[in-house]
Amino acid sequence: MIEPQKLIDSININCKNLFINPFRLKSYTRSHTSIFYRIEGSSKALNRFDYPSESVDVLKWFRDFWIFLEIKFIIITEKLPNKNNNIFHTYISLSVFQGEDSDYRKYQLFRAEWDDNYNPNENHSQPHWHITANQAIERTFEEYSKTFDKDDFLLILEDEKQKVIDVNKIHFAMNGNWQSSQGHVHKIDDEDKIVKWLQGIIAHLRVELEYVIL
Repeated sequence: MIEPQKLIDSININCKNLFINPFRLKSYTRSHTSIFYRIEGSSKALNRFDYPSESVDVLKWFRDFWIFLEIKFIIITEKLPNKNNNIFHTYISLSVFQGEDSDYRKYQLFRAEWDDNYNPNENHSQPHWHITANQAIERTFEEYSKTFDKDDFLLILEDEKQKVIDVNKIHFAMNGNWQSSQGHVHKIDDEDKIVKWLQGIIAHLRVELEYVIL
């Protein structure tokens, strides 16, 4: 079973060398049913994962790329004959943004997530990717709409969007083990594995982003 503070401490120690700026997860909100941790940031961005969009702190990574990391622990109390036992359902979300420091509406390019819902019938891949880079195109259309008839322009945009499925909602598998005739859902049950996963994701993304922009 995951121990929340042990996991957070380990991430803070082992992931800081991946950033030039100080890296640290800190307690964001806490109640008797949940504990949220978020990265300490040096700029602001709009997290469009939730509706309405939420302003979040993002940490400068390299060039004009920024990281937002949130880890949620949802506490479920299991009633046993002689005591109550707390079970922590863990939710991890890592987003990469692109934009200037002064740009409040940085583009959210993609998210890597790993959710442990303790659901034996889980259909969504765990961990998984969400692709959100189409926001940049939508924002461009919104800017052009200020020049032209706004209603007509937005109507054209909505018509075009209806022709393509919304890939934002797809859980693209990250670690499906189909080649070994196994599934695509991996439980969160080991702090060391989570830390290594985060280290690998961040390092891998930097290699890929540098390849694209060079």
